[in-house]
Amino acid sequence: MIQRQFVRIGNRHVHYRHAGSGPVLILLHQSPQNSRMWLSMIERFAGCYTVIAPDTPGFGYSDPLPGKQDIDGFARATLAFADALGIDRFALFGMHTGGLIGMHLGWIAPERLSALVIDGYALFNDAERARYTDKYLPPFVPSWDGGHLRWLWSRMREQLYFFPWCDPSADCAIVLPPYTPEGTHDAAMDILDVGDNYRIGYGAAFAYTQRQRVAELRCPAWLVYRSTDVLLPHHERLPALPDNVACVIEHEDVDGLHRRMDAILADTTDALGPASADLGARVLEGWYRQIVDTAVGEVAVWVRQGQQGAVLHIHAPGQRPLQPEEVVADARTQLLVELPGHGASCETAHAPEAATMHAALLAVSTRLAGGQSLEVQAHEAAGGYVPALVAALAGQVSGVVLHRPWLLDAAECQTFLQQLPDPQVHRAGGHMAEAWQWERERHLLWPWLAPSAGARRRVAGPDTARVHANVVELLRLGQRLPLLFAGAVVPGLAQAIAALAVPVRLECAEADDYAGRTAALRRQLAG
Repeated sequence: MIQRQFVRIGNRHVHYRHAGSGPVLILLHQSPQNSRMWLSMIERFAGCYTVIAPDTPGFGYSDPLPGKQDIDGFARATLAFADALGIDRFALFGMHTGGLIGMHLGWIAPERLSALVIDGYALFNDAERARYTDKYLPPFVPSWDGGHLRWLWSRMREQLYFFPWCDPSADCAIVLPPYTPEGTHDAAMDILDVGDNYRIGYGAAFAYTQRQRVAELRCPAWLVYRSTDVLLPHHERLPALPDNVACVIEHEDVDGLHRRMDAILADTTDALGPASADLGARVLEGWYRQIVDTAVGEVAVWVRQGQQGAVLHIHAPGQRPLQPEEVVADARTQLLVELPGHGASCETAHAPEAATMHAALLAVSTRLAGGQSLEVQAHEAAGGYVPALVAALAGQVSGVVLHRPWLLDAAECQTFLQQLPDPQVHRAGGHMAEAWQWERERHLLWPWLAPSAGARRRVAGPDTARVHANVVELLRLGQRLPLLFAGAVVPGLAQAIAALAVPVRLECAEADDYAGRTAALRRQLAG
């Protein structure tokens, strides 16, 4: 079974997947993807090896490197990652950008690698690097009208018609099957996961001018060029290679590549012996990120260890999870959960209905707070999860804080659910535009009222960056979106909160208090 975890290196968190046992095989992905692209490869090789696939800096769920980010920095970050897991020597496989990182790592630390396999070693010339850097990597900046999403959809489609995608001339045409709508959506999500950081890995690869160092490698290395790869012509640009570096053309695509790796790894990893990697969760000082395995899938949590109790922070469903800098922390243990379907908890197969959320929140509270007294802080529609959670924790909850709670009647809940954006993936990407408009306009109109002048909120337009971050979460949820809100937006919440046998505090600005209901509940609780 493939598992996920975070490791903190300095102040930077690295997310990785792992499975299997035996000698260590590390996989490095191409830009702008992440370790999710290796799921089938991890499963294939986990029968013989401890397979570890990190998200490289700035991609997937891994933090970017500070300061200048180049291939040398990526390679040294990979070594630091191996050190953090207690791995001395390992085999390394990298594709495209991952291959450049692997080559540079082998050049600076050949003693660490038992074998290096590169799928598509890039040797761009100066003219290509200049052309790609200028047009290939435009800034990805959210615009208030959502136009950046339309650009992204078209850009991901175009990359299967031309290489580089930004040059639609006949000599750049490539013959590959176009994406399905679902495939385009998945490719676009890889960019949406990281935003403008998508340029980091690409930019580092294009800027790398030391590709000829491949002829100076002292570790066993194989440069494999699949006949279907757009980088196939680059094998003709290779310098003369030493005997320990082989170049091969693979005509049987990925299956053929994997069979070659079977033979390569069998010949080079026997001396490594069983893995000694430390792949489990760690307890650290300060804020750190952790994956908790629960009955409803893996749940990501920000943790800061403290004393005298704990605080469980639950972000608003359908919105970006809370970050450490957004909470007021005290001496107690702080737990910032990322709800199933959101953030780094988005990969669970369980539907994000209320039962899933309750199971995840209960598991996180039990595992990380133990028997300590627990304060529950819930934002907006997450208040709908609180009554059941308080009942399940049976006396452990010391208090509840609700931030801008949604206190709705049955008709308002029904209207809200009827007005959700259609999550069906559209061939031209229209579902992205619809999610954008819904998320932006729900701040301008009370989203549980039919659109009208009476529903208009006299407030400033929402912050574009925050709208974008929330839309990413809506698009992650996709077809699961109606189930999420059906389990969170519930009528009668005010009565259920008033009946709780624990202290309750309400935090809500007047502009966010629909029809004064929060103020009325506050008075009821005070009386």
